[in-house]
Amino acid sequence: MSSTLKASKQGLEIVDRARRRRGWTKTRTLAWWQGAHTSQATLRRFWRSIAIDRDAFAAICLTVGISDWQAIAENTFLANENILSAKQTHSLSQQDWSQSPDLIDFYGRETELALLETWLIGDRCKVISILGIGGIGKTSLAVACADRLQDKFDYLIWRSLQSMPTPIEFLQDLLQFFDSEHQSVKIDSLQQGINLLLNYCQKYHCLLIIDGLEAIFLSSEGKVKPQIGFYQQGYEGYGEIIHRLISDRHQSCLLVTSREKAAEVAMFENESGSLQNLVLRGLELPEVTELFEAKGCQGSERELQEITSLYGGNPLALKIIATMISEVFRNNVRAFLQENTIVIGDRLKSLLKQQTDRLSELEKEILYWLMLESSPMSLSRLRSNLLIPPTFSQILDILSALERRSLIEKIVDEVEVCFTLQPFLMKYLQEELAEQILDEFCEAIADQDIDCLRLFRTCRLVSDHQTRLLLRLKNEIFRTYRSEKKIQLIFDFFVPQLEHKPDLDIGYLGSNFLALIEAFGLERDRYNWQNICLR
Repeated sequence: MSSTLKASKQGLEIVDRARRRRGWTKTRTLAWWQGAHTSQATLRRFWRSIAIDRDAFAAICLTVGISDWQAIAENTFLANENILSAKQTHSLSQQDWSQSPDLIDFYGRETELALLETWLIGDRCKVISILGIGGIGKTSLAVACADRLQDKFDYLIWRSLQSMPTPIEFLQDLLQFFDSEHQSVKIDSLQQGINLLLNYCQKYHCLLIIDGLEAIFLSSEGKVKPQIGFYQQGYEGYGEIIHRLISDRHQSCLLVTSREKAAEVAMFENESGSLQNLVLRGLELPEVTELFEAKGCQGSERELQEITSLYGGNPLALKIIATMISEVFRNNVRAFLQENTIVIGDRLKSLLKQQTDRLSELEKEILYWLMLESSPMSLSRLRSNLLIPPTFSQILDILSALERRSLIEKIVDEVEVCFTLQPFLMKYLQEELAEQILDEFCEAIADQDIDCLRLFRTCRLVSDHQTRLLLRLKNEIFRTYRSEKKIQLIFDFFVPQLEHKPDLDIGYLGSNFLALIEAFGLERDRYNWQNICLR
């Protein structure tokens, strides 16, 4: 009996159906090749119908749920697993996945994968962007897409920008892979590097993947107006690389994942048919059901639909919640829902913080107002709530920027356009706003300066929707100062300062102080409220 086997064409089709049922990718799912006690390279050879060790062949089939692994093998066995044609050897050397993450599980996205395949193979698009909020699965989709289509390209190179290589370093790295015979590649200028890269893109059918483009974008933090899709100093060359890949003639594709759309992409998206954007939405109920079943969680269709809506189908959020339900609620989805709360894990919170910290002051203020209102808000109502309303054109620019960052949702009906947030983002912003207001309180008390209460002045906390936020502020203030007498002294210091001040100077301070005083059950009549603006 031969010591090596290779898969037949019909056998590979059987294995492909089995791995799709599990939501696994062809070669990037960690659980597959580790479960088979083999390597990722061996799994790749399996998919190319290259002879591999008999035991590894059987283990690959068994791990994906195929017990009759003999039926997958080609009838003619090879005696020596090391016999590879020169073409096969060359094919294996044309891919670089070294900076790509492994996928432990992957659910659904068949519609998105089919669309990407059409753009990449059928339409031969030059640049494709996968966009979306943190945790939505941009990287996972890119891995699954590249895994599915890897044999369609002469070269496949995955690069992450997490380490923030300069444009020159990035180009030298790519060119080194293309020209692997030389120990090092040196380029004298950005334009030289781009020209050399385009030479390869013209000569070969290449798939270049850049994961996490937003890492090199400018932050709008502390700015009044949003800056979205523009590059940090020293990284502007990436814009030139993307521009040339969009405008020059070649047969390759750049696939980008990002939380923000690059300025060059926004500039050309309505002018070039070779440029496409996929704004990634959440998983649908069937995929969420599969995810929860894989985690061992039990829930009715209605309960799982509620979970899907609460977390906007965000795969990372759903995996965090499924794990919690498994560990804390003994796999009972209903028991978790009865707690009537939204839980955000540290990893998702970190991703959301990275994204919201980059926002301009007006972007943050609008997000907070959408959270405070809870229900969808019209443009006119949103503008009227802002303490110093911007012009309609300014607010439209800000809403457009937030939509491009995948942070808000637009609801269009026959009467008007409204804007809202996903429930889990509302929960995160509620916690973030509470923490920032508490920090402001501590700063204002330490400095004895009421001007430190910036968010307390610009955001109205008096709302039927925000009783939890007000209660949290009350509890945190009490936990910090431990005494109602001390808290009364704080109000005695700040509230009288509001008397006879202009409305804009006070903003929502009067209403918010009054709401807190009533929440604490303190004396409200000791203050002269008729001389204080209450919005």
